[in-house]
Amino acid sequence: MSNIIPGAEPFHFRGNQVGCLLIHGFTGTPQEMRRLGQFLNTQGWTVQGVLVAGHGTTEQDLARTRWQDWTRSVSEAMDELAGSCRQTFVIGQSVGGALALHLASHFPVSGVVAMATPLVTDLKLLCLARVVKAIRPYRKKGPSNILDPESLKTRVAYQYWPNAGNEQIVRFCRHLRDDLPEIRCPALLIHSRQDKTVNPEMMPRLYELLGSRQKTMVWLENSGHVVTEDYERDRVYALVSDLVQAQLAA
Repeated sequence: MSNIIPGAEPFHFRGNQVGCLLIHGFTGTPQEMRRLGQFLNTQGWTVQGVLVAGHGTTEQDLARTRWQDWTRSVSEAMDELAGSCRQTFVIGQSVGGALALHLASHFPVSGVVAMATPLVTDLKLLCLARVVKAIRPYRKKGPSNILDPESLKTRVAYQYWPNAGNEQIVRFCRHLRDDLPEIRCPALLIHSRQDKTVNPEMMPRLYELLGSRQKTMVWLENSGHVVTEDYERDRVYALVSDLVQAQLAA
């Protein structure tokens, strides 16, 4: 994996036998989860930041992936983490949040956190995505939806959005919709009302479908889409830590 973009590398912070798997969003990299990972590691926990298939190299690599490639890469990372930890938690941002929820439906995790997570399942959007990818394979991305300008300076992500990914996201979300009622572990959902990338209305939809008895929604007011890197990141880190601490104490 020598062709990884500098700063996009996966990370592993060794700690005790409590493991946290961190999953970045579509076109992003583990960089957007690194500060959260460092914070969780200060609590003594083992933290692994996975590089999702197709990411951190070239946009062409991502355009060739399917949602099954994404789930396979995070499942392999979860297997690795679970091999050295007695308890595991999975935490994701955007499409990484959807991948975290998928893992929570298939692995015996102790808790799941999904931040700024999409649930796009409309068949009309699936048809539109097929047309768009054929006409325009890539589109130039605007500035990332991060309100903090200092965080924008250090962002490591693709500059172009492969439109083939739109179809895969919808297909994956339709699969995830069926997964959500199977989730039983405690779940925390976080979304900013100022998110311009994923409609904030997605969070209540996810909440209603979750099978977890213990589930919580938290609204942010002063962040964009990438909440792990924006003005309220310290609050986000504390919320994630609180969920882990609560389950360890249970």
